[in-house]
Amino acid sequence: MNNISKELSTILASEAFTNLANSKNLKIVEFDAIIALLIKVQIPFDVAYTPGTRRTAESAELSIFINPSTTLNFTINFQAGSSIFTGNTV
Repeated sequence: MNNISKELSTILASEAFTNLANSKNLKIVEFDAIIALLIKVQIPFDVAYTPGTRRTAESAELSIFINPSTTLNFTINFQAGSSIFTGNTV
């Protein structure tokens, strides 16, 4: 358990997680970096993706499993307000 605690502390202090905590919107590249870090240190996680619609913004939910009774959940919004007509990319 100490090993996963140390790895988790390192990941949570990383620039990608700091951006996640301090930003309302997260770039897909930053989200990919977070997933790569979790895979590298073999911390179990789930990702659920919801595509954007006219009513809701594109988002993903990241669940990180610390132990059987502790889970960290993050909801990530991807650049809300972009449109296929404006040429903005996600």
